[in-house]
Amino acid sequence: MDIMFRIHEFVLLLYFISLSALSYDLFFRNRQARKVSFYIVTVAAALQVVGFISIGVSIGRIPVQTTFEGLYALSILIILTGLVHYKRSDSEVALFIYVLTAFVLFAIHTFAPVQYSRITEVSTLMNELLVIHVGLALIAYVLFFVSVIHAVIYIIQYDNLKKKRFNRLFFSLFSIGTAEKMMVRSMLFGVFSMTISILLGAMWGINIIGMEIFTDFKVLGTIVVVLMYAALLFHLKTERNILRFAKLNITAFIICMLNYIFITQLSNFHFWGY
Repeated sequence: MDIMFRIHEFVLLLYFISLSALSYDLFFRNRQARKVSFYIVTVAAALQVVGFISIGVSIGRIPVQTTFEGLYALSILIILTGLVHYKRSDSEVALFIYVLTAFVLFAIHTFAPVQYSRITEVSTLMNELLVIHVGLALIAYVLFFVSVIHAVIYIIQYDNLKKKRFNRLFFSLFSIGTAEKMMVRSMLFGVFSMTISILLGAMWGINIIGMEIFTDFKVLGTIVVVLMYAALLFHLKTERNILRFAKLNITAFIICMLNYIFITQLSNFHFWGY
């Protein structure tokens, strides 16, 4: 694992170099620096994927059972989404946000005082249902992140249009209509993915643990998150205030991440044993 730690440090270094190149591009409008940053991030993402697979092979299980293991998978999904998003939008600002977020999540994972274990209480019980449950939850978090990025862009572009400020930042971001559409659609698919994840997790929990699974902090916190996002979508349909929706979206995402990182630490959902 010491070699793997060094690889993780190298990946973080690549992310830092990429962020530096992107910052240079944002300040001096240097497209060559942006291309270099994109290629560096691609290499870093590839190394992350290889590392994730290597860890899974070495410990004999899919490393997504703990919060910090989930951060690894989440950072991979976010950076891969960011690379695809950049190729479609060519927005260096959006790419910078994706890279910065993946960098922070991966740094937390790398330097967290947590050791991988081949055998855990959950490993003997893990099945396809649980794998799908965790996978759908991670996908939902990525979709919520994509939604909040477009919420930030919507607010920025709304302010630019209101003040008729057509500067370089305005043309570096996609249109306010695109931001609105992606913000709503990403949240809608995120709620759907998280709802299915909760249902599958509940089925697994009831069969393995029993009805007391519904008193678990992780389950309760995630249900609150889904209801919160569903309420936001209902508010949008009834009020049609996109600017307020975008601001509430940012608040909801902060609560969502606080639930994932802190509240779920009080849970034993994925670590039940006989």
